[in-house]
Amino acid sequence: MAGLLDTITKTQKPRVHKYTRELLERAEREYGEDSGPYRGIYNQYFRMPSTMPSIGQSTRHFDALMHDDFPEGLERLYRRVVVIDMLSACASECVFCVRGLYNPHTLGKDQMTAIGEYLKKDAYLREILITGGDPLISPRKLDQLLTTVAEYAPNITTVRMGSRLPVQNPTAFTADTYAVFEKFADRFHFDISLQINHWYELQPEAVDVLQKLQDLGARLYSQNVLLKGVNDDIETLIELYDRQRTLRFIPHYLFHAVPMVGTDEFRTSVHRGLELARELSTSGFLSGLAKPKYTVMTDIGKVTLYDGTILGKNGHELTLRTSYRLEDRLRWNPGYQLPASATPNEHGTLDVVYIDGED
Repeated sequence: MAGLLDTITKTQKPRVHKYTRELLERAEREYGEDSGPYRGIYNQYFRMPSTMPSIGQSTRHFDALMHDDFPEGLERLYRRVVVIDMLSACASECVFCVRGLYNPHTLGKDQMTAIGEYLKKDAYLREILITGGDPLISPRKLDQLLTTVAEYAPNITTVRMGSRLPVQNPTAFTADTYAVFEKFADRFHFDISLQINHWYELQPEAVDVLQKLQDLGARLYSQNVLLKGVNDDIETLIELYDRQRTLRFIPHYLFHAVPMVGTDEFRTSVHRGLELARELSTSGFLSGLAKPKYTVMTDIGKVTLYDGTILGKNGHELTLRTSYRLEDRLRWNPGYQLPASATPNEHGTLDVVYIDGED
């Protein structure tokens, strides 16, 4: 949602592209208002965040306090990758967005140069994740950023991007968009993370865009969000992952919805997510490379839920065991400060509190 969640919450008015409105109308004509496809679109864009006090109190999807010398627009949690927050614009504003309370912004030339200088100095770094907002919404700005990285940072070989644009407004993809991938095809490996939360979003015009990106060498992978009233049933998830597999997606994460302010009604319990993830993996309806990892996004980073990860529950608070180490964080981010929700344990790794949802 990139900077507009507070406005949408106060006005209770969605901010969506014409394509999204037409997609909702198409779902109503084809399936009716009481259908999964209709709810799959409506509940992502037109169901408003609550103005009442909520269980989820996060205003950022993780807490990573940066060193004073970090360039503006750069976020660092992990060893080999940094996040570059390029711009805050999206075609349509998801009402459960993890960046919905960030201030609107767009990186300028001087900020990009500072990021390029930082990247080339860090021996750990091999890849960047460009996000926002949606980086594919501005081919000119994306070209400018990639040109800077290519010039300053020969150590960066992989460029990942997070995008919803193919399913929010596929008509936005022009020759200029595809030209960026052609220009840098011999310089970077491109991975595009696509958040597609209901199979109905995979309309023919969206599929055409996805296939063109693959033809240009981009590798597509999925990061879907488990959302109440959108895809929290096994039939919808099976259909979604089946269709993504047909389109040669690499299944990556099925995310539990982050506990952002005002989004309680969008969040299932973690237990419900585990039940659905288990059905996806062990029901026999999905096979091979169609199965995602069920993951939560905590204050200290992503945590995939394996046996022994959940240590206990107190009210709405789950305590999770991770393999993250504070000394590692400080090694690649000297200004990192451990959030109050995380504590070192007797094994030298970090435990973190995560706010559960309700079914």
